[in-house]
Amino acid sequence: MRYFKLMISKDEVAVVPGGQMSRCVRLLTGFCCLFLMAAGLAKAEENRFALVIGNSSYEQIGRLGNPGRDADLVAKSLEAVGFEVSVHFDLDEDGLGKVLDDLADRAPDLDVAVLYFAGHGIQKDGENFLIPVDAQLKSATSIERETVSLRSFMEVMEEVPISLLFLDACRNNPFAEHLLSQSSSDGRSTGITRGLAPIRTVGDMLVTFATLPNSVAKDGAGQNSPFAKALARHVATPDAEVSVLMKRVTRDVMAETDGEQRPQQLSQMQTEFYFKRTNAAAPETDDQQTLLAVYPGSVSAGEEVSVLADVPQQCAPDFFNITPSNRVTPIPTSYFKTVELGGGKIRYEISPGSRYGLVVEEADEKGANRIGFFCSMGPAFSDQQKKEVLRRINGQLAQNEMSGTIGSDPERVAYHFAEFKIN
Repeated sequence: MRYFKLMISKDEVAVVPGGQMSRCVRLLTGFCCLFLMAAGLAKAEENRFALVIGNSSYEQIGRLGNPGRDADLVAKSLEAVGFEVSVHFDLDEDGLGKVLDDLADRAPDLDVAVLYFAGHGIQKDGENFLIPVDAQLKSATSIERETVSLRSFMEVMEEVPISLLFLDACRNNPFAEHLLSQSSSDGRSTGITRGLAPIRTVGDMLVTFATLPNSVAKDGAGQNSPFAKALARHVATPDAEVSVLMKRVTRDVMAETDGEQRPQQLSQMQTEFYFKRTNAAAPETDDQQTLLAVYPGSVSAGEEVSVLADVPQQCAPDFFNITPSNRVTPIPTSYFKTVELGGGKIRYEISPGSRYGLVVEEADEKGANRIGFFCSMGPAFSDQQKKEVLRRINGQLAQNEMSGTIGSDPERVAYHFAEFKIN
């Protein structure tokens, strides 16, 4: 395909010559792993158990405002959809060990297990650890002695047919900051990084981080964290398969935090799961099946923008950036990492540290930019047809219709765009 730049107006589309892609955002990345799971009917006799932990009162570094309230909120939402819930607050190291042992005793008899942890977590050398309230963590070598590894919980939950882990544990962490400053002062690497590290799941397990790996989540200005509020709200949604449900959680968190926080889901699940099932499930819409995420919502020169799209296999997407003055720049699909998710989906993403990135430059047009894609369910388009499609899509975007379709079968075109602001 020949790359081209376009200027769109209501009446005409003018091709701006040149095969070089404008760096209006050198391409935004987002290391976001999202998952896709299929969905099955939850049986009435299903044995559901949830371990919910809220650690707020840390002895060494002071109190976190929301984890206790977050744990209470999530516990009640899970009870309402048929889970037996064991909820705990301010667990020390012994307490974390005891609830892990209890979960191990229960695991062989469970059909579905949930772990929700709100509080502080830390990563060292790519391994994640949950921090009890009595931890001292004077040095990096004390992490394995004074914390409980996330891997310990995952190994127990691997025994359960369906397991779901929700980690609202990426809050700004004084322990990590202290250890990072310690390594900077003595010039030695401690293996400590902000936030939590990406992990590999096994079987029908879903792990959701409140924000991206190596990033910090918000505790929340109100009574609860953005992630806990969104999760508790959507758990009660009837007939929402968990993959669709978590997309809605992601959208809510990004909306509340102006794109600064994006949950990440990691999964290889093949089994469909519903928190709440009724007799008559509504069919999924295309908007539910397709995910587009562009973040953060606001960027300045030198910062990266991230893009992730999960699309049906029959969609061969064409990606574009549209500036406030309607200059359109194609983003070659070769710039994206592609992954087959199963269930008929393919993920396109440009991630931090990848070969290509979307980096905002001083010369880029300020204001509300839009990144997205369209795809035809029929034959491939010529360049002239693409210009016509873009003209029509631009008219829809002017009406704030960021997702939708134009035309009719067999030439129907689906499009999805998201907005971000260049400061």
